[in-house]
Amino acid sequence: MTHGILCLARRYRVLLLVWLIIHVAACGGGGSSGGSGSGSGSTPPGDPQPSEPTLDEWLRAAIVEQGLTGDPATPRQLTQVTPDQDSLVKLGQLLFFSHTLSGDLSVSCATCHQPDLGGGDALSIGIGVAPTDPATVGPARRLNVSKDLDPAADGMPNMHRNSQTVFNSALFDRSMTFDGRVFVLESQTIPGGRGQSIRTPESGNLTDGSEADGLLEVFSKFPLTNHNEMRGYLFSALSQEGYREHLVARLRGEVDVSLLSAQAGDNWLQLFISAFDAPSANAADIITLANLQRALAAYMKSMIFIESPWKRYVEGNEAAISVTAKQGARLFFASSQEGGLGCVSCHSGDFFTNEKFYNVGFPQIGRGFMRAERDDIGRWNSTRREEDRYAFRVPSLLNIGVSMPYGHAGTFDSLDELLRYHANPRSGLANYDFSLQQLSQFVGLPGYDYALGHSQSVQSASSFSIGEALLPGRDLSQQEVTRLSSFLQTLTDDCVKNPVCRSQWTPDMAEDPDGNLLVVNVNPTVTDEGPTDPDPNEGDPPTDPSDYPKTVALEFTSSARATFAELGDCDATPSLLSLNTGIPSFVSSGLLAGLYWAPGVPKHPHGYAAQTWDLENLLTLEPTMIAGGVSAAYLDDDCWLDLAYSGGDLSGMVFYRNRGQQLGFDAQDMLDEDPGGQFTGIAFADLNGDYRREMLFGNLKQKNLPIYSSNDSGSYYQVAALSLSRHTYGMSFADTNHDGYPELFLAHWLPGNVLTAPVFWRNNAGVEIEHFDQESGLYDGAISQAWNFSPQFADVDSDGETDLLLASDFGTSVVMQGEAGGTFTNITDRNTISDENGMGSALGDYDNDGDLDWFVTSIFDPNGEAEANWGVTGNRLYRNESSPAGIAFANVTENAGIADGSWGWGACFADFNNDGFLDIFHVNGFGSIPADAVTSEKAQDLRTRYQEIAQEYFGALPRLFINQGDGTFVDQAPQWGLLLPSDGRGITCFDYDRDGDIDVALLDHSKGLQFFSNQTGHGISKRFLSVRLVGEAPNTEALGAKVQVSANVGGEFGMQTQTRFAMANTNFNGQNPPDMHFGMGSAMSADLTVSWPSGERWACDDMNTNRFWIFDQRSRPASCTVVP
Repeated sequence: MTHGILCLARRYRVLLLVWLIIHVAACGGGGSSGGSGSGSGSTPPGDPQPSEPTLDEWLRAAIVEQGLTGDPATPRQLTQVTPDQDSLVKLGQLLFFSHTLSGDLSVSCATCHQPDLGGGDALSIGIGVAPTDPATVGPARRLNVSKDLDPAADGMPNMHRNSQTVFNSALFDRSMTFDGRVFVLESQTIPGGRGQSIRTPESGNLTDGSEADGLLEVFSKFPLTNHNEMRGYLFSALSQEGYREHLVARLRGEVDVSLLSAQAGDNWLQLFISAFDAPSANAADIITLANLQRALAAYMKSMIFIESPWKRYVEGNEAAISVTAKQGARLFFASSQEGGLGCVSCHSGDFFTNEKFYNVGFPQIGRGFMRAERDDIGRWNSTRREEDRYAFRVPSLLNIGVSMPYGHAGTFDSLDELLRYHANPRSGLANYDFSLQQLSQFVGLPGYDYALGHSQSVQSASSFSIGEALLPGRDLSQQEVTRLSSFLQTLTDDCVKNPVCRSQWTPDMAEDPDGNLLVVNVNPTVTDEGPTDPDPNEGDPPTDPSDYPKTVALEFTSSARATFAELGDCDATPSLLSLNTGIPSFVSSGLLAGLYWAPGVPKHPHGYAAQTWDLENLLTLEPTMIAGGVSAAYLDDDCWLDLAYSGGDLSGMVFYRNRGQQLGFDAQDMLDEDPGGQFTGIAFADLNGDYRREMLFGNLKQKNLPIYSSNDSGSYYQVAALSLSRHTYGMSFADTNHDGYPELFLAHWLPGNVLTAPVFWRNNAGVEIEHFDQESGLYDGAISQAWNFSPQFADVDSDGETDLLLASDFGTSVVMQGEAGGTFTNITDRNTISDENGMGSALGDYDNDGDLDWFVTSIFDPNGEAEANWGVTGNRLYRNESSPAGIAFANVTENAGIADGSWGWGACFADFNNDGFLDIFHVNGFGSIPADAVTSEKAQDLRTRYQEIAQEYFGALPRLFINQGDGTFVDQAPQWGLLLPSDGRGITCFDYDRDGDIDVALLDHSKGLQFFSNQTGHGISKRFLSVRLVGEAPNTEALGAKVQVSANVGGEFGMQTQTRFAMANTNFNGQNPPDMHFGMGSAMSADLTVSWPSGERWACDDMNTNRFWIFDQRSRPASCTVVP
């Protein structure tokens, strides 16, 4: 209200000034002519009062107040240039219209950004690759469903959003695209972002760093690599940069020559030489990616279309627009207090946009952007700020009369309908027709069954209250719609409305350099020919998705065992030689355990060579930065848990054999053959039911994931290698289809070709594994496969089917309901599952109510401001509130007090103080890059930038959240002696010395392996019970079994029933052993039940505590009875 009153006061001051200028001649100069009396300073009653300003006077005042000139281009040093006037613009034009820049030659930039279609494509949602006819553009363009290889294919348009107009795109100074994912980092902008630091989806938290300058140049490379826009699902062996260089090689005539005309290379060379005035240049020097970007940007910059009736009116021609348009202009510029709509508060300046982002409650349709639920959360993807959830950039209104359909998803064909909805989106949504038959593109198509729900979520978000406050919030009358629409039509450029004039930006067929120039309805013609991927390097995934093997054989040679070998000599009582202080605390024991030569000097340091870091390439830097893990497992067939550790280039794969009795570890060779390469972490599971666990190494850099199995000589031999185009982090296992053999989920982080990096592998009777993404419902589209970290398998709702909880980065964590037959359905409730950067993950019954709760690590920023594209609100704890009706979680993070975990990674649920309630330990840290990784000035700049943005996380301590038994936790890491800062990644929690408490090993990315010995022990009020299950083959680890232990743990907690499940899940780059640990407080005995996967249930009463119990499904002990 105050803002409106101030605007009103300013407006009338300006109006008075305008009135005085107009009427000054009539006022005379009487104040200087006569007399001096007491009334000389007053206004005689008969003097004329200012009259109500005319419509033109009012608008003149508004123009002055807004500082409008009608010309947004000149202040930015931009002017319209036709391609024939400038050789660089001409080159850009021909590239813009060339199908040569698309993977399968089926689309060009101009396909979706046609000068004859208002700089767009006249479609609600664009159709990029896989069209029925590549020469068709606009409303007649249709998708060839049989060629749509998108895993999220649904028979509907294959692009994510509406195609924005390219007209006047050079006038944007802050960002590009609806969600602004290419944007200037500095707080103050320079026109077009020229000379400034620009962040992109590929630069992570840093500036682009390429030779490109300004928003348009930097942005121009991204449509080329979008799978659905231009790349298609080809060239899977190539990175984004590698693929772009392939396109450059095409232009040089070096690859795919059969798809180009004979003179293509020479023609393009001459065009580049002319454009860059380099008569002696060769193709390698002049046809470069940077020059390609410069040329495309030059063409887009040339399309300055601002010569409109409104501009002429602003310049003084009052006859340039109609009275109705002037009335609409007054509605536009006037505040609600003045009887207007206040549109100018967002659509400001001569460019009619403030370039800010708001959630204004528009409908959501289409495949969405980045989100498995086919939702589109807009600007949030780049900023992680709640006020940006579902927010999109305020569009310029110049040429709005020809740039339909409107909205980020093109949900309005008509300008009038847009205005009605936009004025009152709550009413608009209630009346919106989600059959979509009012949209010309969707006539005869079925619409989207999830669109209404997604659109309601948009208006339920807190960010909508910000955008809604800027809107009229009422229905417009027909008169208001007519007037406002009339005004907006005056913003269209004269040339844009003139077919002859705008044709100057469309090339002729005679100018085609290589046979692939888009000439609408003429060229290119429909053909089955297409590019051929280069043959992959040995060990690389196939380049053509259709060549990817459906199954991979598991080549076992060792015979099955009768049971797990380590169980043969295990004592049921705690080790008498394993000593501790009895004080709940951790002691850093790397030196005592034989992992270090001296304090701070690990025997097997963790680290990577400079070429692995490759600081010139952000796409290899961050995957390296987040790699590294450790897992505890029985490696050498005795009952003392060993460690498997991925030490990077410096140490490779290291296996530490536990000597037992607190005597520490020895490094031991355990592989018959070196797998080569670098690895992210290690996971274990018995894949073929032979009572031997297989060992899997998560692949980093190299494109295969090896699988090893044990033999009788104590070593491991390779039984398979999975060829994958993405890095693998968390690996988890479960029998999802009830055949006894565990399936695999492999979590990949970083985009790649989704069709050659499957995540879900069905186990076919231990003979082979089969990639099963599509059939299982875990394909990219049902989930977002690009940013996965920590999968967790479990029957969350106790319906007998295994569910999947997947912690993933950038707001893509999901809840997948398990269905019959081992399939999954995405039921994620985004109002609850809100972690912004899901990384580490753990399942545990922290409140002892009999079901599994979900803890997820995420990034916490103490100042509440993200330095880059990460979130700030920290960890999440989701309490399980499932019922027979299905899975349900409650976000209890705030009440639990576990949000502040700094930059969390690997996590464990364990009862570290043996009081009967699960605690949480997690590592954290990020951004540490060693000095010896720097090999160039650019690399040093990158390292410095990471140090600046992540320095607050360098010295972060691990978190030890101790459960208070009332649903809350308190971080007691310092009190427990965890004072050693670490740049942690993978973690494993295990009883190293069989003393009844849980110890911790973690991977410190900057140092190496760290080991913390728990001193709690198993004394009075700190008793324990350990359960190890052995199942019937093939489910030898009894995955899915449930164990419940009931006892009076003493003190304030009294009678408690604790629940554990047999699981083989990742913590993030690490895994816990199969043993189930229960803290028993002061209980001397406990009643125990085992619910086996077969459905059989045992009751074992009055079991002694301070014992390691082994239960074999094939041999029920006398102390246990079968119960219903």
